[in-house]
Amino acid sequence: MGKLILFPMHRTEKARIVQDLALQEEEIKMCLDDLEALNEHIVDLTAEYEMLLNRLCELQHIGEDKSD
Repeated sequence: MGKLILFPMHRTEKARIVQDLALQEEEIKMCLDDLEALNEHIVDLTAEYEMLLNRLCELQHIGEDKSD
């Protein structure tokens, strides 16, 4: 019979963990990119909302100086 060769389990487990960490890191980066894009979109929407609200206030004569 031949010799049974045992592979070191801790080495393969370490390699798998390192690979899993790299995958997790990539997923986190993608989520952060998505979050940044959403934040930029929210900033744009907020600015547009404020412009619309200001225009509505003008049309309703809200917030005008009436001391004239």
